[in-house]
Amino acid sequence: MEKSFKLRAAIEKEMAAQGHNFSTLSEKSGMNRGVFSAILNSTPPKPVSFHQLATITEALSMPPGWLFDEYVGECFYDGKPNRRRIEPFLLACSELGRTDLVRHVLKRLLEDLKYVPFVFETAESLFMAEKFAQAVPFYEIVVEHEKHQHSVRLSVSQYRLFRARLTEDGEENLKAAVQFEPFRGLLPVWLKLDALLRLSNLYYVLGKYAEMETLADELFEAASKRYDEMRAPDFKEPENELKPLPLKSLVFYYGSALLHKQLSLIEQERYEEARPYGEQYADLSAFEIMDDDGREEVANFKIFALGNRLDLELMLGNFSILPQYAAYMDEHPNEELLCLVSLVRAANRHHADVDDLVSERYQPLEDYLEQRPDNYYPPSVIRSTFASLHYHLAVYHHHRGRRDYSSAHVRECWKLSQELNNQQHFRQLASLLSLPPMFNQGDIDSPVNEA
Repeated sequence: MEKSFKLRAAIEKEMAAQGHNFSTLSEKSGMNRGVFSAILNSTPPKPVSFHQLATITEALSMPPGWLFDEYVGECFYDGKPNRRRIEPFLLACSELGRTDLVRHVLKRLLEDLKYVPFVFETAESLFMAEKFAQAVPFYEIVVEHEKHQHSVRLSVSQYRLFRARLTEDGEENLKAAVQFEPFRGLLPVWLKLDALLRLSNLYYVLGKYAEMETLADELFEAASKRYDEMRAPDFKEPENELKPLPLKSLVFYYGSALLHKQLSLIEQERYEEARPYGEQYADLSAFEIMDDDGREEVANFKIFALGNRLDLELMLGNFSILPQYAAYMDEHPNEELLCLVSLVRAANRHHADVDDLVSERYQPLEDYLEQRPDNYYPPSVIRSTFASLHYHLAVYHHHRGRRDYSSAHVRECWKLSQELNNQQHFRQLASLLSLPPMFNQGDIDSPVNEA
């Protein structure tokens, strides 16, 4: 009861400091005078609801969060948790960033495990309201206290934590993925589709292409199974089925599985194996379950398929398609950055001269971001792609004896690699040590203005 006494003493002290008695504060706050008396003078005192605390705080012109530390005792008045006081208090603490109080209350609450479902439901409410950071401590507590290791609730909590923890830090993202991966199999179908795609995207950025291939296969299997289920005459989607944010159409996941399979094979230099997958997602118009969003995704897959078909031609040494490649970049400017990476990679592979296209198309990262406000690729992917582009340009200019250009791209790749904490890019930089020496340490450390 110590905290409760402190709460009441603090209220009485502030009332006296501002010259209030029960009557004047009752008039100002709209609360009944008898309620004030019961809260402050009764023996034992009446518990304070969170709404009453908020009302008193406002009436006394105190800042949000006033007496939150002291209010914890009201949540467990007489040693018993009271959900009607705990729930609004936890939500208010979340809004104010008082994660310390959230964790303290939740740990005390879950001394009785029957409250695990309540904590999970609160976490879900926060997550679905896109308050991802506020939801994290709730899911963490569920993970710590869920006694059934193969429960859907535990798997969903791990998935939500994975989603919330994704940042631009590659190594931290990898840690989040490793922690979540064992739980992906028990997820409800729509969450599973989203989780597999996000994991695959992450491994693509991190350069883990064998793992990406495995996830693409799992994604295709899960999407195909759902497609078969939804086409059945007696299919009825379960009520209250958990869905991801944002929710995508089924054809998006189906096509993405084929796209990611092809990309993983291309990155592993299994070019002939990769060809058939592009043909499959190039035209998904016959997909039977389609809405307007789905039709838009089908149109995007057609664009991606053409670009990847041209990439394959380049990687196999067919540079006669360069005019078609340039036209593709003109028609689809959001694909230009990825095309440049593929172009320079292919040129390095086959010792081809692509100076004209590179000088015409290349622009610094800041300029690119400014000119592509509608880009559907997130900034983290663009920055990672630029790091790869700088690496391949460093190699390209090295092969042509352009020390200043090569060292400038090494510096840019190093800078982005540090910002993104991406081991794939660090490995690429380390591979430059295998090239014949062309620049010394001073070239890398000193600034060079690239023309």
